Amino acid sequence: MKRAVETSSEQPLIAKGELAQESWPVVQPPMPRKPQYFLCGNLCGCCPPYILLALVLGGLAALLGFPGLSIFFMIVFSFLVVCGCPLASFYIFTRLWACPPWNWTAGLYVKLTYLAFQSVLIGRPTPTADKDMPVNKMKPKAVLAKNTIEYALNISVPKGSEEEFSNDSLVNGQIVQFLEESLSNLPQFESFEEFAEGEDPVEYIMTQLGSVFPEVYQVWTDKQSDKALTRFCLQGIGAHRIEIEEYCGRKMYVVKTNSALAGLPVREGFEHYGGDAYFDMRWNPVAIIDNGLHPAEPDGTPNPVVTQPGELGWDRAKFRFRSSLSVLVTVVDHLYGIHLQTANLFTTALREQLSPDHPMRRFFTPFTYQTISVNDNARNNLVQMRSIAPRCFGFTDQGMQLAFSAAPSLLKTGLEVSAEEGGPIFDRVKYIEYLKKQGIDTEYYRQSAELAIIMKKFIRSYMEYYYPTMEEALADPELAAFFGQFMHQVEFVKPTALTHSTSKEEEMKRALFNDLAPAAGAGLSCIAGGGQSPQANDKKPARDARATYELYLDIFTQFMFLVTAGHEQVGAVEAYVQDAAFCAFKWTPGSLVGTKQTATCQGLLMSFTSTPMPKLLGENWTHLFPSPTKPPKPGVKTASQVFTTFQEELAAMSKKCQEYNDTASSRAFPDNVPMYVLDPARLETSISV
Repeated sequence: MKRAVETSSEQPLIAKGELAQESWPVVQPPMPRKPQYFLCGNLCGCCPPYILLALVLGGLAALLGFPGLSIFFMIVFSFLVVCGCPLASFYIFTRLWACPPWNWTAGLYVKLTYLAFQSVLIGRPTPTADKDMPVNKMKPKAVLAKNTIEYALNISVPKGSEEEFSNDSLVNGQIVQFLEESLSNLPQFESFEEFAEGEDPVEYIMTQLGSVFPEVYQVWTDKQSDKALTRFCLQGIGAHRIEIEEYCGRKMYVVKTNSALAGLPVREGFEHYGGDAYFDMRWNPVAIIDNGLHPAEPDGTPNPVVTQPGELGWDRAKFRFRSSLSVLVTVVDHLYGIHLQTANLFTTALREQLSPDHPMRRFFTPFTYQTISVNDNARNNLVQMRSIAPRCFGFTDQGMQLAFSAAPSLLKTGLEVSAEEGGPIFDRVKYIEYLKKQGIDTEYYRQSAELAIIMKKFIRSYMEYYYPTMEEALADPELAAFFGQFMHQVEFVKPTALTHSTSKEEEMKRALFNDLAPAAGAGLSCIAGGGQSPQANDKKPARDARATYELYLDIFTQFMFLVTAGHEQVGAVEAYVQDAAFCAFKWTPGSLVGTKQTATCQGLLMSFTSTPMPKLLGENWTHLFPSPTKPPKPGVKTASQVFTTFQEELAAMSKKCQEYNDTASSRAFPDNVPMYVLDPARLETSISV
């Protein structure tokens, strides 16, 4: 019951006529305590009348259960008659894959996933920008329906049904979606069958996966030598993870995995990951320090094993390091960094905040092509518990959770640079200049800078055609809302960021508010929950319009780079995972090659990320560019002219890259090998799975 509350006329606490909840008195439990079985009632002294109905209703339910069970068994029997033989035959058929010459050791889940992917891949033509990106299929801006991912990240992935170019075979229907999500419920088992001495793991995997495995365009005739280790880090999969630090009183290059992986739990029967590879300033291997071979002390102090070239265990140390780095790059840089963070969050904000006729929505359509479908497939098949990726790696479920939760702080993109050193750095070219000052000046970064400059020029010239002044671009409410959503989601990827921030997160937040808030205005209010930004009262002056506009361009360029060249660097790993003696996603203690099951799983996982997408060089997507709403400045190139210049500059860079590779053998070590992944002729406009 509620009643009116009288309050002081001077300062009423409750408005006139408003009701307040009754304050009910405290009731103590009866003592001593007696058992309560809900049999004794107040009406009849012993038990309520409805208790007596339990026996009657129970008997009636038992009588009705006989025909119900009969109907159920009839349905089961009918299902077995109709489907039993085909299903049993199919299951036995997949079991026979274990026979020569295929010798599959993987389970039913992996086989079904292989068949599903093969059905999508074979017969699917490579999409092109002019034919497969029709303007009339672009969907209006709207909040997208999403699924959350299962690991420890505050990230949601739009459902595949939200894809706007739905004619592609990557777009799943509801039935296929349900089946994909249900497949991971199939049992997971481990096969520890090893390769026999002299058995070729490359031939083994290609016998099984030749119909879906992508072209291997990177040539690795030497995989095991010390020079191959240098190439692996300098021009290979570790090229974007090079650091410099002091070791034994000398400055050295290092590529690390210990701090990220060595402490993560793995399933029984597999070795822990680990290994930091050190090189002198001429890129000769000096040592591998491995924290994963022995468990850490209870206080977290590692028990490292240091192995130098020529010592007993050096080959094992190299194998463990190469394999651990391949896992780190795949989980952190590829699955999380490119797919779940960069491509997913950018595309989601683009679709939810920009209208289909907005010039920036049109500009980024090729760079976000099929991203929603790709990432929805990745959620189902790569980052769902017991899906193909967790089965590939040796982590326990807890280990996978920890790996993904740490991923945001392990990326190497410029945001990891501290404020004391000028960070966070959003401009990729400035980030490369920062690394050069640290002593990291490699062909990978030189070509990266050249490509980033071309991309930034492209986006700058394009925006000049649609926005006569910088101020007009900064005042665009849809563009401001897009940046507000994207930056907010990037900032709060980690659940811990919702309750507290690290110093690095505070640096990033301060940069975002000081640089974007003055121009974006209400567009960034979502970061502060719709109110005033936490830094609104800071006395530090905000950047001027030019600096803010440049930040827009930097973030746009970073996105373009990461979904094209960045994805190629971390995703084009055919040569690495094709050979389980070169890189293995998991292996048994003391082995120098992954298990046969591992070889199959990692080859299939790699194949997923190689579905053809439109090419960056040689395509034409000028039909996407809308007419400007305002006359551009005199002398400004049209969007189509800007695109032509972009293609010409990409072609010129590609020629330089090919010449660099063709003359590799004429150069001295360590630059005497090709650099493949930044050639624009190899790059695609968007991520794939």
